[in-house]
Amino acid sequence: MTNKKIFLCVVILLTATLTGCVPDKFQFEKEICESGSNSGQLLGGTDIDLTKEGFIVVADSGNKRFQVISPEGTPVLTGGDDKSVHENYKLGSLTGIGVDKVTNDIWVCDQRENKIIRFDSNGKPNLRVTKNVRRPMDVAIGKDGSAYVIMSKKSTIFKYDKNGKFLEAIGGTGKGSMIYPTTITVSNDFIYITDYAGKRILKLDIMGEFIAEFCSKGEQEPLMGPSCLHTDNDGNMYVLDLGEIPIVILSPDGKLISKIGEFGEGKGQFLYPTGILANSNEDIYVLDNTKNTILNFKKKPDK
Repeated sequence: MTNKKIFLCVVILLTATLTGCVPDKFQFEKEICESGSNSGQLLGGTDIDLTKEGFIVVADSGNKRFQVISPEGTPVLTGGDDKSVHENYKLGSLTGIGVDKVTNDIWVCDQRENKIIRFDSNGKPNLRVTKNVRRPMDVAIGKDGSAYVIMSKKSTIFKYDKNGKFLEAIGGTGKGSMIYPTTITVSNDFIYITDYAGKRILKLDIMGEFIAEFCSKGEQEPLMGPSCLHTDNDGNMYVLDLGEIPIVILSPDGKLISKIGEFGEGKGQFLYPTGILANSNEDIYVLDNTKNTILNFKKKPDK
């Protein structure tokens, strides 16, 4: 068990109840997937993203593969575990993933092997990136197909073109310097990064210049170790964090919109969330690394 997971377990025991008066606008709907190695089953999932059609892409790290799953839980595609794949393209230690919303290409970070593999929409590998890749944590794809990559404990962002050619390192200076980045996303020509050790979320422009930082969950609680982030088209931020309020939605200016779910072992509760995303239907999906499932939350009906 990693130190991070041990710490999260301690947090669960110490925070049996959440802070009162916290907005709670979503309710648990269903769980998708279960533990195992068959199609539609997960082992140690590390990240999730969406295809342009709204299918869920999961980094199924324990099975050394990724899976594409429908919002209803139906397996659509599996990639990376084909025994016929050349050794250079096999996956070993999956961390973050990023989906090109134009082509549906899936980029997968293999941290231990110091490489990033791109798969086409049919799950076939078509690119291997190793230039300046050292323990990649996560990757996000821009509108032009460029890949923005964060590496473990590196303060800058590594940018590659759509063919995997290294272009430049951006950001990493002044307030834009990161201590321990964990996830990156690109939305509306802005770059968002969770800086786990810096206890903040960074917002940069597409060139890597600092715009803003967010260090709290509104007025409720400071960020205590954000580990994952998703943004929607309106600029709202969906954040996984340590603390008494583990999953929140923040407005573009950092105000708390709602919490999502809670820690626990029961149905609809999560033990070790490692990924989050939201689709246009006001569905929120939370990947649980320990329970090997994806929890679906829906917006509560207006009263």
